[in-house]
Amino acid sequence: MKRSTPILFLATLTCILLFLAVACSQEASATVTSDTPPISLAPAAFNGLTDPNLVVTPVSLAAPAAGGSVVDPTFGTSLRRLTDSGSSGFATHIYSQLQAFSADNQYLLLIEDEWYTVRRRDNLALLLDASDTASWNAPRWHPTQANTIIHYDDNADTTLRLQFTDVTTGQTTTVFTFPVNYERIRANQSFDEISRDGRFLGGMAALSNGDQMLFSLNLATLTLGAELRLSADLYGGPCTPDPTWGEVEPDWIGVSPLANYLMVQWTRDGTSRCSGLESFDIATGAFVGRVYDGHQHGDLGVMADGVTEFFMTYELYHPSGLLSLGYRVLPGNATVQDPVYLRTLEWMGDHISCQGPAGVCLVTTIADSSNGWQPLEGEIFLQYLDGSVERLVHHRSSGCGYWVQPRGSLSRDGRYAIFATDWGSGICSSPVDLGAGDPYLIDLGSSNPPPDFTPSAWNYLPTVLR
Repeated sequence: MKRSTPILFLATLTCILLFLAVACSQEASATVTSDTPPISLAPAAFNGLTDPNLVVTPVSLAAPAAGGSVVDPTFGTSLRRLTDSGSSGFATHIYSQLQAFSADNQYLLLIEDEWYTVRRRDNLALLLDASDTASWNAPRWHPTQANTIIHYDDNADTTLRLQFTDVTTGQTTTVFTFPVNYERIRANQSFDEISRDGRFLGGMAALSNGDQMLFSLNLATLTLGAELRLSADLYGGPCTPDPTWGEVEPDWIGVSPLANYLMVQWTRDGTSRCSGLESFDIATGAFVGRVYDGHQHGDLGVMADGVTEFFMTYELYHPSGLLSLGYRVLPGNATVQDPVYLRTLEWMGDHISCQGPAGVCLVTTIADSSNGWQPLEGEIFLQYLDGSVERLVHHRSSGCGYWVQPRGSLSRDGRYAIFATDWGSGICSSPVDLGAGDPYLIDLGSSNPPPDFTPSAWNYLPTVLR
């Protein structure tokens, strides 16, 4: 899974309003001063918290039973617990960058005790369990076919297959068999999302000659697009092996949300080839730019104009010396794309999900009250690219292990968010060394019946100053 980098923000409401007045220029970062005292707010029941400078501490609140709901009294947000893993197991959605919700929001893709499962969202009925999913590699929801999980086969042989599984019937169909020199999928590198129109996916496969192939696959025509051999084409051409680590592999490979580029995030930082986050022509594999020169956690998204793609991450080089939340526009350039800073943050950044509507990402921060509670700490909030925020909930997770890192993720239409939490139990010992927790659901449109699915249903998202 991808790495995350800790972070924080201090600014007054006046500063945020001034920033919003110039945000449309897409140039300046939010203006903050490190000595500006945060505004403290005693816990109280209220909704629509949009001031990022308020210090709001979590109140004591009992976790609901599986299937039950509880209202966070600070934010007025209703949380529904989806499973009951107990103290000897765990359950969670997969990741912030990966979509937990089917295209129509009717089904959820989860991990329960190390196995993929699929449940109904409404009544939490289990549709598929380990007996159905054991052969899946890198499962993801098809973005336009509501009942369909798209995945690779189990690597049990040297024939590599891409398959569709209908979660309502359990039927699996092989839709593409890779050329014979493709032997096995490299699952972690190949787990990023499909383009939003369902046309392209990207990944990396082990070849019969020992090399690795970075590829894009056109699902509309069932033909391979870009094909780049790691050793023969990249390190045998424009890339120089690392003096210590040799031929450094990618951390992840995906496609840009609008299917313009094959995106490769390398584990090596820098501005030399095969470093940072690089963009390639999705059909030919030609290098077209570098978006970022690092490899910490981030996510790909689309701006509110519906046509500009970006990468949001926790930036390291803000002029203030603080870490910050910002984005860079795709495809980048020959060296590295300049960032647009949205806000500075303390060392509490965790995960980012830009899987929802255009122009907004869901951000998760860690909680560490040892140095006093900070604004946005231990929260899940919506960060708009115009600089405004909507604070949703305290996640109440100890974060003692990977599976209880909240890793908040947003549904495609923006109605639902999902996150993991152990509700402060801190159980990270055998047999659950990575944490014992459960996924929770936030319904951002619970007062209205869901309309027909559209990928840009902004009406679910809270209204903030724009």
